[in-house]
Amino acid sequence: MHIRTAPYNISGELVDEDDDLCPIECVREFKTDAEFSKILEKARETDSLVVVDFYRTSCGSCKYIAQGFSKLCKGSGSEEAPIIFLKHNVTDEYDEQSEVAERLRIKAVPLFHFYKNGVLLEAFPTRDKERILAAILKYSSTPQGI
Repeated sequence: MHIRTAPYNISGELVDEDDDLCPIECVREFKTDAEFSKILEKARETDSLVVVDFYRTSCGSCKYIAQGFSKLCKGSGSEEAPIIFLKHNVTDEYDEQSEVAERLRIKAVPLFHFYKNGVLLEAFPTRDKERILAAILKYSSTPQGI
């Protein structure tokens, strides 16, 4: 049996902790188009669903949904239906559109893409964690025993 103890800060006070947040960083960030292509190819080999959060650091809605997106990645996926959670800042270090955003013609953020076998299945802008979850469940479900 796993028993979880309450978290305390340095002064011994009980800290309000969000149990849904990932204990590790499970949403990986990619920077280049080549890196993204490599991830999609690897996901194709493992039949994984790839979910990408396209964001901009100056976007309030992006910051809001980033927390929900991190909560979704915790514990999701399994041996049968692995899911890869990614994020990409659509502006580069010079505050210009990234090569990925340019190639994919991303104009609005936060924007979520869902890929399977290297193919874009669905894309939509949202701040709604439930809508993202519904798409994940739709594309990661595997047929149950016959």
